[in-house]
Amino acid sequence: MEELGILTMKSTIINFIKMKYPRYFLFFVILCMLIYCACGKKNIKEEDKKKIEILLSKHKRYAFIDFYEKSIKQEERKYQVKKCDSIFDLSSTELYQDDCLKLDFYSENHQSYNDENYDRMVNKWLKKDYPPSMPTDNPNIKTTMTFKKALDFYESTDLNKYIDSLRTLFYKKYEEHKLESINCIK
Repeated sequence: MEELGILTMKSTIINFIKMKYPRYFLFFVILCMLIYCACGKKNIKEEDKKKIEILLSKHKRYAFIDFYEKSIKQEERKYQVKKCDSIFDLSSTELYQDDCLKLDFYSENHQSYNDENYDRMVNKWLKKDYPPSMPTDNPNIKTTMTFKKALDFYESTDLNKYIDSLRTLFYKKYEEHKLESINCIK
């Protein structure tokens, strides 16, 4: 009964404002709508946020492996290693194919397929010289610091900035319901 009285009193006040002060009522309605719109912003689901971070870590791992493989090829050219003496690592292929990296970023139908920032970053790091500090007993053995170079690249601010730029892109695509690879994360 008491609730009915409160509702009646509220509707009476609103009707009074409508009749006596139509401009204030309109202002009140607009204010309520603005508050509703500001508070009604879609929040990213916590589960989807975790999935996006997993996707970003996979991109970071792919960049690490890609850089490492390019470093190995650079060293093979430098020391003229024969192709039959090389081994092929499938790690980046697996990340690229099985974990949906190509759906949102590395695919031909995406405008960033040929990402100049990524290529520039990798080339910058490929140019860095990492001479071994420890001599070997045999001068015929060619030594490199390729894995150390790749690990430094993995932990670099350059790669972190690149991943942050992907994070911005991924969240934008998520808000637009266009982040396809999020459905591949388990």
